[in-house]
Amino acid sequence: MEENDPYRQVLVSMAPEAPTIPVFPALNWTYQNGLYCIAEADADALLDYGENALPLFAHRYGQYQRQIRIILDALAGP
Repeated sequence: MEENDPYRQVLVSMAPEAPTIPVFPALNWTYQNGLYCIAEADADALLDYGENALPLFAHRYGQYQRQIRIILDALAGP
């Protein structure tokens, strides 16, 4: 396939943008009674990160990989 081939240019332009990795929440740690603790709001943010943000990122990244694989297979074809 030639570099200036319009089919190739269309395929390359269809490449999706990779999903961004979710930012780990900033947690405010305290030390009380010999234990390290975080506030309830920080615990909620941490749970949201682990239960919602990371699985959503994994799903979006899987979709991204499938889309890229389809485009690369089409570019490698005849």
